[in-house]
Amino acid sequence: MKAHLLTKCIVIASLGLALFSSCVPSDQARYLVVTPVKFTLAPVSNTKTFWVKTSENWYIEQVGHEDWCTVYPDKGTPGDTQITLSVTPLPDNKPRIAIFLIKSTSGIEKTLTVEQNNSGASSYYLEFFGNPDPYFNVDPFDVEPIKLLVNTNAPGWTVSVSEGAKKWLSAKKDKDTLLVSVTDVDRPTGREGTVTVSAGGSISTTLSFSQMGLHDFGAPVRNFTLSIPDVPDSDLAFSYVYTRARITMLYLWGSWCRDCTTFMPKVKELYNEFAPYGFKIYGVAMEIEGREQEYFDYIAANGLEDAEGWMNRPVFNPVEARKVNAFSRLFYGDALLTGEVMNFVPAFIFVDGGGNIRKLYVDNYRMYESEATVRSVYSNMKTFLKRQLRCCGD
Repeated sequence: MKAHLLTKCIVIASLGLALFSSCVPSDQARYLVVTPVKFTLAPVSNTKTFWVKTSENWYIEQVGHEDWCTVYPDKGTPGDTQITLSVTPLPDNKPRIAIFLIKSTSGIEKTLTVEQNNSGASSYYLEFFGNPDPYFNVDPFDVEPIKLLVNTNAPGWTVSVSEGAKKWLSAKKDKDTLLVSVTDVDRPTGREGTVTVSAGGSISTTLSFSQMGLHDFGAPVRNFTLSIPDVPDSDLAFSYVYTRARITMLYLWGSWCRDCTTFMPKVKELYNEFAPYGFKIYGVAMEIEGREQEYFDYIAANGLEDAEGWMNRPVFNPVEARKVNAFSRLFYGDALLTGEVMNFVPAFIFVDGGGNIRKLYVDNYRMYESEATVRSVYSNMKTFLKRQLRCCGD
């Protein structure tokens, strides 16, 4: 009987010990639950939530460095914690995956997988109000900012400029409006670039921009006003001349330039033949400071004082700046400075009554070395003027 009682006491004591030990926190069952454990997201920017439920402190590590997908908070204490998951728009049609490891301090580990792909893109639209032509042909200079209202059901959109056009073409988002700016062209040739508005994946639209160069056919020329030094009321705007003509030749020359003086008699012939039909000449002499009298002597000796349809104005610069200066930049940009274009006089720029380029002759002709070159350029100009003015004989 005593033995039976002893056994019973031992059993009760053991059960009590077991029950006591189970109440010690360090020995309780540890757990870590993540829900859900996978997201498959559309290509647009998005925000989702998931839960971390754990009996311990925890933290989140990302496998790799996929900065398009972030979580917050990325660590916490025991209990139930709601985590915010954010993704940026998918940059192209290729799917991408981000993997996160959720770990407890005791070593329990769970995995969260986030996949973003182009599926579901058809549920979204992105367009411009008014459906503008996506092809923009703009002038070489003084382009007004272009504003386009974006219409989309996507949660957000971004804008980018093609890599080769970032120096002259810029675009930014202003609430629901796209603002595009174009800088003045700095060379004779034109340039092209694109602006893309994207909400992610294939949800995008692209605008193409083509900017005319300073020498492109149909490009407007810059207006300017020059005067004769020390001569009152001699200001003369280029626009004053070409708006009163059918065709105007802007003739860049210099009294020191052998090519220019060699071709000057042919310029006179063109003027005498075509002036009655609406042809005018605005001559700009690129002269050298300190040698002003040489210019005036040349004008007087060659009968080039202002006539009804042919006026000359000088631009004086130091000898080292006679080629690259504020005036030459109006028509060559930086091309003379960089060496992209070598010749600057003589240059013949023919414009219509609106000041738009119809024809140019700006090559390095070296006319003083070749009478054949003189005849060829003159003949070509004469043919051009006949066609433009629809006049004259042989």
